Amino acid sequence: FSKPYQEMLCSLGIPCAFVDGYARTSKALMECDFISMENYAATLCLVERLIAAGAKRIGFVGDKEHCNSFYERWTAYSAALADAELTLDRSLCILEEDSENYGDVDWLLSRLTAMPTVPDAFVCANDYLAIHIMAALKRMGMRIPQDVMVTGFDGSPEASMAEPTLTTATIPSTDIGRLSAMLLIDRIRHPEHPCRWTNVKSTPVWGGSTR
Repeated sequence: FSKPYQEMLCSLGIPCAFVDGYARTSKALMECDFISMENYAATLCLVERLIAAGAKRIGFVGDKEHCNSFYERWTAYSAALADAELTLDRSLCILEEDSENYGDVDWLLSRLTAMPTVPDAFVCANDYLAIHIMAALKRMGMRIPQDVMVTGFDGSPEASMAEPTLTTATIPSTDIGRLSAMLLIDRIRHPEHPCRWTNVKSTPVWGGSTR
């Protein structure tokens, strides 16, 4: 997820196809074929469901600059709050750089207890973060989803095994892999074709972590 590294690869004059990339890749002029799971609409759907369930204070968990997918999920979260005329309160978010130990429940607990109040819901940048934030919330004595709702993203196997099961968005990884190979083969055969940006649909799956 390094901009200089991706730009270096694109400058080599060889066929390149990237799956995801550095944060804000979507703001760069296309110099390669790019494939991604669809992040924006799926995250909008998740946040809108939280709002419909009564959430007014909604936090975000994850380093939004970690990769383009995380950045798009952050952007959609921000847009959903704006559309609902809700305040984006960064004091209710955990946005530290990815170098921090997001897998450490004690560290997450320290971030939660430092908040002025625990929000009604957390939108997490992926399932890994969501499962760990749920563990930290439980340690605080919070009930999920009665006290706090939580969503993830990725549709990982762990999401269905969490307690309660995690509301997430599934990613068609096999289809993304197949499509990436097809785009790369076509680029080899037709180097004159313009570069393409391809999104593959992600599907929200409602679990027990949301009302």
